[in-house]
Amino acid sequence: MKLLLVVHQYFPQCHSGTEQYCRATAREATRRGDEVVVLSLDPWVWRDDPPYWFRDEPYEGLSTPRLRHWEGMSANRVLLDYHNPVVAARFDEVLADVQPDAVHFFHLRRLGVDLIDRAVERGLRTVVHLMDFWFLCPRFTLLRPDGALCDGPPDRGRGCIDCEFPQLALPDDLGDVALGAADALRRPPHRPDRVAQWLAVVRRKDELLARLARVDAVIAPSRFLASMFVANGFDASRIEVIPYGLEPGRVRRLPGIERPRRPLRLAFAGVLSPWKGLHVLVEAVLRLRGEWTLTVHGRTDESMFQDYIDGVRRAAGDEPRIRFPGPFEHGELDRVMAETDLLVVPSLWYENTPFVVLEAFEAGVPVAVSALGGMTEVVEPGKNGFQFPAGDPVALSELLQELIDDPAPLATLAPTPVATIASNYDRFSEIYRGVPSSGA
Repeated sequence: MKLLLVVHQYFPQCHSGTEQYCRATAREATRRGDEVVVLSLDPWVWRDDPPYWFRDEPYEGLSTPRLRHWEGMSANRVLLDYHNPVVAARFDEVLADVQPDAVHFFHLRRLGVDLIDRAVERGLRTVVHLMDFWFLCPRFTLLRPDGALCDGPPDRGRGCIDCEFPQLALPDDLGDVALGAADALRRPPHRPDRVAQWLAVVRRKDELLARLARVDAVIAPSRFLASMFVANGFDASRIEVIPYGLEPGRVRRLPGIERPRRPLRLAFAGVLSPWKGLHVLVEAVLRLRGEWTLTVHGRTDESMFQDYIDGVRRAAGDEPRIRFPGPFEHGELDRVMAETDLLVVPSLWYENTPFVVLEAFEAGVPVAVSALGGMTEVVEPGKNGFQFPAGDPVALSELLQELIDDPAPLATLAPTPVATIASNYDRFSEIYRGVPSSGA
């Protein structure tokens, strides 16, 4: 079988959860003897680049065509996030060249949902993996700028204006006129004026869910994520839940590790973005009594989040028990997990299942997570970890203090792997061939 995997960014430049899972799928497909091509957007546009750039940069022995484009490719910069005719035309050429049996879309941010149209119109098997909430939310997190959680675009999408694009606000009567005039159009026009951009925001969810409805299969990694799409009007029968699995050997459970130790070794690992909630954890540990350490594994020089990171480090002050050693190479993952007694994931948004949680389970490390999203489906109190109210440093501190005072509950936990990429791919390969779910 010949497969085309499509993702919004990819290795070696980008390696967050979506890219990792796409890569794992590509590797497993190759192990099974399937032929794989990975098409990726290259998000790093340089001053001297042409407006549109396309070339194959193979990675790990696989053909990996990549493209870049200027934001100026569309007069409507809001619309560019999900609709780009130039990219769609080039994608049509890729389909003609690759001639895949199936196309698996992992993310389409700044590539555009028109790629779905092109694949469907060629009669190809099409699969969309819902890696986050991008099909519902321009911010992809369903998290408002003030930190409040969102259940999906309110008021026919107008709620997204106040949340993410307040500069595009229109009087209600003008918005009504604009929507009425646009209802006959397939999508908002590529015009630079404020009305066109307003329409691109307000009509966004309907446009994207309409494309999602065209594909042969929609995969969600958690029941929670699937429920959010259903609550926003998508057909529940069209979504199949397949929890994330890891590649074999991704992390080893080293022998001779007895948890918990004294001092209690806490760890955070991941991108130091505001919605990951590191500030909640730092505030919590600064309240603790007794013996503990916190190691924060993550880049401290991320330009996009630098103000936030600097603020967290200032809050940590000169507390010697809080360390910021920076990121670690993948080959160090075994060591990092072996040195951890409890991994803490204090996320403030509806996480699906952070891969670091699955890695911790594989290594035998218990996890404490915010009681949000898909994390609550894999972290079971009394079995493999703990849950605490999201954004509540006091509650988190109380949980950690109890474990410092009496580590027995931590010692009784027995984390085990949740799933494997092999089991995931067993089902993917059936989906590619049109085999219905056994639960259908």
